[in-house]
Amino acid sequence: MQHRSFPPRERSLFSNGDRIGSEGSKRRRKTNNIFKELAQYRRQLGLPPAGSEADRSTIAKLEVSDRSFFGINSSSNPYSREITLRVNPITKTHAEADAFQQAADAGVGGGKARLIVDRDLCAACGIRGGVNSMAWQLGIEELEIITPSGTKTITVKPPKTRRR
Repeated sequence: MQHRSFPPRERSLFSNGDRIGSEGSKRRRKTNNIFKELAQYRRQLGLPPAGSEADRSTIAKLEVSDRSFFGINSSSNPYSREITLRVNPITKTHAEADAFQQAADAGVGGGKARLIVDRDLCAACGIRGGVNSMAWQLGIEELEIITPSGTKTITVKPPKTRRR
C-alpha cells in the first residue's frame, strides 16, 4: 500500500493577513490579554461582560507616554468628568473621550499612543474623526487602535472643521 503525501493544510488568515501559527497566534494571545484587562476593569466597576445582553457600557484604555487611562461612557461612569476637549457631541459621551480627557488633565500626550476599546468605534468616534481629533489635541502623532474587529494604526491629522 502506497502512502500519499498531501500538502500542508492552509491555515486561516486573520483580517490583517497574518497566518494562524507562530507569529499570528502570538499576536492573537497578546490581543486577548489586552481585552482581559478591560474585562477585569469592568468587573471592578460591577459592569456586565462586554457584548452580553445586559451590557450597555463601553470601556476604553489609552496608553500614552508610559501612562494608562481607563475611560467609560458617561451613562455608566461613576467618576463623571467634564470633557473639555473640542469634539463632536456624540463622542463627548463615549469611553474614548473619558480616557483622552484624563490624559489631557494629566498633561500627558505627544508621540505614539495606543487606544484599546472593548467595542468597535462608532461612526462619530471613527470615520467622523472624534478619536483623531482628540489625539491631535494631545499632540499624538501615531495612534494604534485595537477593537474586537482588529487593529489599525493611524497617522493623526488635523481635524476637519465644519463649514459655516
